[in-house]
Amino acid sequence: MLRMEYFDLDEARDVLGRMASLVLVEPSETRKFHMQGRFLETDKVRIYRASTMTGYLARYDGDLDDFVFSIQRRTLNLNALSTFSDTNAEATLFLDRRDADRKSMSAMSSQKGVLIDADTLTRAVSDRLGDGDLNRIKFSAGATSPALHLSCEGICDALYNGLSDHGGLVGNSLAVANLHDALINTILYSANHSYSEVLRRGSVELPRVVRRAVDFINANAHLPITPTDVAVACGMSIRSLQLTFRERFETTPSLYIRKTRLKRAYDDLRAGDRPSIGDIARRWGFPSPGEFARLFKAEFGERPGDVFRR
Repeated sequence: MLRMEYFDLDEARDVLGRMASLVLVEPSETRKFHMQGRFLETDKVRIYRASTMTGYLARYDGDLDDFVFSIQRRTLNLNALSTFSDTNAEATLFLDRRDADRKSMSAMSSQKGVLIDADTLTRAVSDRLGDGDLNRIKFSAGATSPALHLSCEGICDALYNGLSDHGGLVGNSLAVANLHDALINTILYSANHSYSEVLRRGSVELPRVVRRAVDFINANAHLPITPTDVAVACGMSIRSLQLTFRERFETTPSLYIRKTRLKRAYDDLRAGDRPSIGDIARRWGFPSPGEFARLFKAEFGERPGDVFRR
């Protein structure tokens, strides 16, 4: 996590210019300048918190291709809890930064927000619709509401606090993936944008993610993978994975993995390229011969030995 605080405008411009060359800052109403901030970047989002005693203007010096969701409060407490009483609903927005310039921070105020690349959101829509050729997502005017703001802010706070120096999410890729998934779904299914209607009409499941999960299972069925491993590999939550498999295959991820292993064992038994049935069973994750025989008979209607001899 990057922490910064500046009273000197030139120093702030120099550091910000090297970190994010598209952003320039200028004094607001007085010649005095103060800004401080914290900046956290994950593989999908950039979460920031900023405050100022003097106020300043932010100017974008070039093209941008992301969205920012932010809220400004008349307080300098960067860790203030979210409540409706201190939330300025009019400042709650998804802002396309390609069309934004000279956004100001008022004196004695703080701001919290998250930046999301347009490609990240568009790919998420594509995954949910199973369509790989989509135009860039566009948010409507008044796309959000105070309730949606608080939901997004709560998820961002969980990511921000969990990935801070003393947080519990560092190295916990599954929990971080779940929070990313929750944030993206909250935005796509609650805000008003160019794909809102088609998402709400369509299935909640993700055809492209289904293919990704199936490919991962097929490629790693010989390893001791679990549904958690599949979810992490696909960048989705366990709950989303379960809903996906229930909708598309009328089964659970665990049962799908088991069926895949049984099918591979069946193919090996037919090929006869292993010295024994027990060796084939162990290769595909069935250490108990009796349990393997029972599951095999239930799946294929015949015993492993009959297939092996045939």
